[in-house]
Amino acid sequence: MGRKAAWAIGTALAVMVAGCGGEDTSAPPPTGGTPTPSPSPTPTPTPTPAPVGVVQTPNITYGSGAVAGGTQTLQLDIYRPDTPCTAPRPTVMFVHGGGFVGGSRRGGNVDTIAQALANRGINLVSISYRLQGDNPVIGSEFAQFERDFQALNTTEPPARVTAFTAAVEDATRALRWAETNAAAWCIDPQRFGLWGSSAGAFTVMHLAYSLDEYAIARPPVRVAVDYWGGHFRVGDMEAGEPPLFVMHGTADSTVPYLRATELTNQAQRAGVPFTLYSIIGGEHDFNGSGFFVLTVDGQSIADKTASFIDAHVRTGGVPVYERRDIPR
Repeated sequence: MGRKAAWAIGTALAVMVAGCGGEDTSAPPPTGGTPTPSPSPTPTPTPTPAPVGVVQTPNITYGSGAVAGGTQTLQLDIYRPDTPCTAPRPTVMFVHGGGFVGGSRRGGNVDTIAQALANRGINLVSISYRLQGDNPVIGSEFAQFERDFQALNTTEPPARVTAFTAAVEDATRALRWAETNAAAWCIDPQRFGLWGSSAGAFTVMHLAYSLDEYAIARPPVRVAVDYWGGHFRVGDMEAGEPPLFVMHGTADSTVPYLRATELTNQAQRAGVPFTLYSIIGGEHDFNGSGFFVLTVDGQSIADKTASFIDAHVRTGGVPVYERRDIPR
């Protein structure tokens, strides 16, 4: 594997776990510079569609993961528009946060995300994955991935990096499950999106932009969303990879705002289209970022994100690429 730009994984993992849920407003906003604007124009966004019902199917087993002494069953929930399946639907996989030590696929944000996507005819798959306390054991396919990221880590226990690797491995397994079982769940296997928050955002960024470095196959991904996360080795992002939506608070004391600017600056260099929403004074997690209360152009953050996704999974969609500073 060719070596690319390396970023200190240990520090990022440490602050994610130490501040898991980060509500500390006493720290000054981290500085990360201002990324150059995305290279594409910014057409007027479409109005928010009328709401539809959402049908949830919980507790679906998508596989199992090795842990010390055995295996652990891995499950997901599927949220679908309550409308007839007349054609396979685009589908987004959501990965929750929690510093690789906690969190839930049913956090209070998931219903909001599922509704915003269902209004646009898009399924949501929300997954659980192995956490550090589960003592995950990494399979041979991801062994080199784990070794490389262990080599970048100089400050944290190896178990933390193993948990991160397990999250990426399990998310890959879940995406493959969705591809294999597409017909049963009205899923279009050619129109996947990824959406993650905090640790889940780190997970989906590596699923979107790093697996090709290891010749690890995954279904095609049309778009990726990073909420207050980042990428430990941003140089893995290359031209032709999925367009990116980033939301990050400038006062985030759990995962520094610098992670957002590293990521979007690399997207600019690589020619990957992106949108960056910088929440001025925003902190970490859904409450700290203002996710539930802020609006942009009269739309909620959930709707703006869902619109970005929709534009990339619909034939003839017109994505909005922009950099916005949004007061908290």
